[in-house]
Amino acid sequence: MLGLLAAICTVLRIIKVPLPNVQPVTDIIMIVTLINGSGAGLVLAILTMLVSNLYLGFGIWTVPQIAAYIVCVLTVLLFKKLFFLQKFWWLQLGVATLLGLEYGLIVSLCMVVIGQAPAFIAYYTSGFLFDIYHAAGNLVFYPLIYWPLSKVLQNYAQE
Repeated sequence: MLGLLAAICTVLRIIKVPLPNVQPVTDIIMIVTLINGSGAGLVLAILTMLVSNLYLGFGIWTVPQIAAYIVCVLTVLLFKKLFFLQKFWWLQLGVATLLGLEYGLIVSLCMVVIGQAPAFIAYYTSGFLFDIYHAAGNLVFYPLIYWPLSKVLQNYAQE
C-alpha cells in the first residue's frame, strides 16, 4: 500500500499545475499518518521525496525536503495526541493548511546549515509566496481526498 501511495505522490509532485507547490502530497501524508500512524507517514514521506527527486533532481534541497516532511509528520502526531485531531474536522483543515507553511519554514531553516543566516533569509523570503500556495492547496485538496483515501486506508488496515 505504501509503495502504491508513494508512486501516486511521486506522480502528483511531478505533474505541474498552473500554481507552483499546489499538489495534494502533504495532505496524503497527513491522512496516512492520522490513520496508519507515524511509521507509515514517515516511510511515505521519505519514499515520495527520494523517488520524485530521481525525476525532479537531487541536490542540497533533498535532505531539507525530507526533514521538513518528517517535521510535518511529527506535527500531525502531536496534534493527534494533544488535541484529538481525528475527531475535529475544522482542526484537520487548519493543520493541513499549517503544514504547507511549516514545510517551507523547515526547508528554509535547514538551509542555515549550508549557507548560515543569509541563506535562511533568502530562501524564506523568496519562497514565502510558494508556501502560501502550498498552504492554500492543502486547504482545497484536503476535503476532496480525505473521505475516499481514509476509507481505502481503513479497509486496507482491517484486512
